[in-house]
Amino acid sequence: MSTELNRHAPGSRMARRSFLASSLALCGLAPGQSAGAERWPSRPIILTQTGVAGSAPDTVARDLVERIGLALGQPILVENVSGGGGIIAMEKVRHAPPDGHRFVFTHIGAVAINPALFKALPYDPVRDFDPVSLVLTAPMILVVSPALGVESLDQLMELVRRKPGTLMYGSAGIGTPPHIFIEQLKFATRMGVDHVPFKGSPGLVQALMGGHIQIGMEGATALMPLIASGKVRALAVSGDTRMEILPQVPTFAEMGVPDIGLSWLAVMAPKGTLPEAVNGFNREITRVLASPDLRRTWAALGRRPGGGAPEVLAERIRSELPRWREVIERAGIRPE
Repeated sequence: MSTELNRHAPGSRMARRSFLASSLALCGLAPGQSAGAERWPSRPIILTQTGVAGSAPDTVARDLVERIGLALGQPILVENVSGGGGIIAMEKVRHAPPDGHRFVFTHIGAVAINPALFKALPYDPVRDFDPVSLVLTAPMILVVSPALGVESLDQLMELVRRKPGTLMYGSAGIGTPPHIFIEQLKFATRMGVDHVPFKGSPGLVQALMGGHIQIGMEGATALMPLIASGKVRALAVSGDTRMEILPQVPTFAEMGVPDIGLSWLAVMAPKGTLPEAVNGFNREITRVLASPDLRRTWAALGRRPGGGAPEVLAERIRSELPRWREVIERAGIRPE
């Protein structure tokens, strides 16, 4: 009998391996997985979202999980836990069992800004969480009132120099990403403008429309209706490339001011979460983010899909933590 036949003869080592693999497959287990181990996910997954229901991050989270749930064979439930700039949601998920059935849908503020903004933050984004996936980045748009008569960032800086202390910029609140980013812009350009915080994007939009402030920064969702109607003029956008919906507006980098921040959303898990859960959730998020229809929809809203391995998100967090700490300390920003 030949060697090839002996390998598959009853009682041979190869035959025993083949029988074991077939038996595991019939039981729904992968080779190397014990019969007593649960497959992930074994029950519904809870995705804790740091914003209120109906907010832009909430709609992104729900769109994402709707596309992922079927592939994983378990529903993904979005839980809204708002408050404290994401602190409450992050703290809740930090204490969750790391069994792969609880994740947090979070943002740049909760992960990269809060550690410098709050002296007694109850969580550490690196020590207490495992990165799963960067979901999207969103460029910020610098806008001005048309009444100023400026059409570029250079013209705005020249106007500020000629009329120091007379112009004001608004943001959605103290410590929000646009507030931090404009302070970053002020340091880079030595532009002296005072800050007027509002309670959320709607207040900022109303102030811009009413002419109560002359300068503002926000994302496309809040500002595109004002830009389209001519109520404000877009001067620059953050990020390395121009926005598809504003191709005529240069980036800050093109204007000689690199690294003005992008807003972003991401998924993280409690520290020590099962690797198969982290990698499995990352794989499904990356798959969904590659879909052409999602990319078209998000491009129209000024959003850019993220994706990539968990290390991509980990590196973003590592690089941004010291950057925003420096801005916050230099500007003396303190939470209300």
